Amino acid sequence: MVTTPQQTDIEMQQLPLTLNRDGRSIELRRLDESDGNKLIEFGSRQPSEDLLYEERDITSVADVGDWLHDTEAGRIRTVIAEENGKIIGYSSIERGRLRWTRHVAEIRVMVDKDVRRLGLGHVLLGLAFEAALSDDVAKIIAQMTPNQLGARKIFEQLGFVEDAVLTRHVASADGELHDLIVMRFDTAQRLICAECGQYVLTLIPMQGKQLCWSCYEMMDLELGAG
Repeated sequence: MVTTPQQTDIEMQQLPLTLNRDGRSIELRRLDESDGNKLIEFGSRQPSEDLLYEERDITSVADVGDWLHDTEAGRIRTVIAEENGKIIGYSSIERGRLRWTRHVAEIRVMVDKDVRRLGLGHVLLGLAFEAALSDDVAKIIAQMTPNQLGARKIFEQLGFVEDAVLTRHVASADGELHDLIVMRFDTAQRLICAECGQYVLTLIPMQGKQLCWSCYEMMDLELGAG
């Protein structure tokens, strides 16, 4: 398994790998069918307001079972972050199931409330974002409530813009209604590595080329060896 230091531009083909953050070792890997109980335990630790915008109830055995089934079937791509055998975050990308929404993918990211200062959310978001771009969708959407300011800021940094505000669209467990913000990214803005042609979240300049992290590292090694 690869171990990477304080790197944020990680690509799907590198998984599984161990991410080092502030002396903590966090494993990044794809979700598998044995992770159901871990997902439910993760969901049970999260604040109720963070679960509002989730399409699937990650505290429900039935909903988590459907999620695992859809992941195994390839309808959803999910990456989890795990520490000491516990899931501490995940990201997923799901394309529209209807014929007229197949060009749209929805991206979802959640990180345990106790590890939100490690930059893990950005790493997970980057992996899901890359997966969506490689699927050649035309539009990526993300949904959040207005008080999720940190999440909104991260998406805005990636180039997402507000698409709509759905008023009183989400009901919390106590029946209170909340607005829902829908943000979008039009993939015509996507970045492409000049060396391998992969779609990526960020590019790194080297010798007049804009490269993904893997190609940058490879070229750096070749130049150093020379």
